[in-house]
Amino acid sequence: MRAHLLRRIALAVPTLLGVSLLVFLMAHAGGDPARAIAGEKAPREVIERVRREYGFDRPLLMQYGSYLRGVVKGDFGRSYQTGRRVSEDLSRHFPATVELATTALLIAAVIGVLAGILSALRPRSLLDASVMTGSLLGVSVPVFFLGMLLLVLFQGRLPGGGQLGFASDFTPDRTGFVLVDAFLARRSDVAGEYIAHLILPALALATIPLAVIARLTRAAMLEVLSSDFVRTARAKGLSTGAVVMKHALRNALVPIVTTVGLQYGTLLAGAVLTETVFSWPGIGRYVVESISRQDFIAMQGAILLIAATFVLVNLVVDLLYGWLDPRISRG
Repeated sequence: MRAHLLRRIALAVPTLLGVSLLVFLMAHAGGDPARAIAGEKAPREVIERVRREYGFDRPLLMQYGSYLRGVVKGDFGRSYQTGRRVSEDLSRHFPATVELATTALLIAAVIGVLAGILSALRPRSLLDASVMTGSLLGVSVPVFFLGMLLLVLFQGRLPGGGQLGFASDFTPDRTGFVLVDAFLARRSDVAGEYIAHLILPALALATIPLAVIARLTRAAMLEVLSSDFVRTARAKGLSTGAVVMKHALRNALVPIVTTVGLQYGTLLAGAVLTETVFSWPGIGRYVVESISRQDFIAMQGAILLIAATFVLVNLVVDLLYGWLDPRISRG
């Protein structure tokens, strides 16, 4: 298992280097950073001074090397617009995305796996058709449309924007996670208000992974339920619940875990539309605002953090493979 872990970490390093280089080149190809900082109507001498001050007059390879040295030390640079270090901005926005994505994944995993199992137990039934139709709709309906629809349907009953109400004086200054800090501070009122704000964006974000998990769980369970060892377990007189939970589900977990892990990485990276619709102060919204302001340093730092998170999630999934099926780690 240790050798398997080291191999996966060794593969993650060039992946992150490639992402950082690609994002760096795309950011510089999108426009003149010096002009973006100084302003479109700034005189040429001001733009040249900014270019020298930020080192934009050096060759791109040297700029990239300086950027990498800073990233290794945890320094993503300083935002052009806010004046704060990008690492400080990311530490404020990233916990909001983690809380939203984790809640959405829990909803998707619990409902999706349960729906997939029930559908596989009754193939070609009304329940099976309903699950497949619902999963097709879940994949097909755009997240931004579903988000706006939820806002209209639950207007006045559930809050539809932000993390907390405008009158809230609570600041998550311990861990950065509002719900965790609310429990640590014994502020049940804040926790309840936060959960109320979290429901609609989490439901909207959970629809696509829920549909994907349900369909894949159904396919994996159908394959396992037709296996010889399952027929043998049934012939021994085991109950349906014991056959499903102790025999079938365990052997179907590898593809399910794969899908759940990849969906979590996708949720962390792809919550842009949901965060925009619900005014959720997460990393996706931060990326959109950075791009609209041509804040290249902030955009680079945010995308690199998202890529590192995605790689880390894949690494955890690979380790779960080895735990669920030791043949994978030995191979």
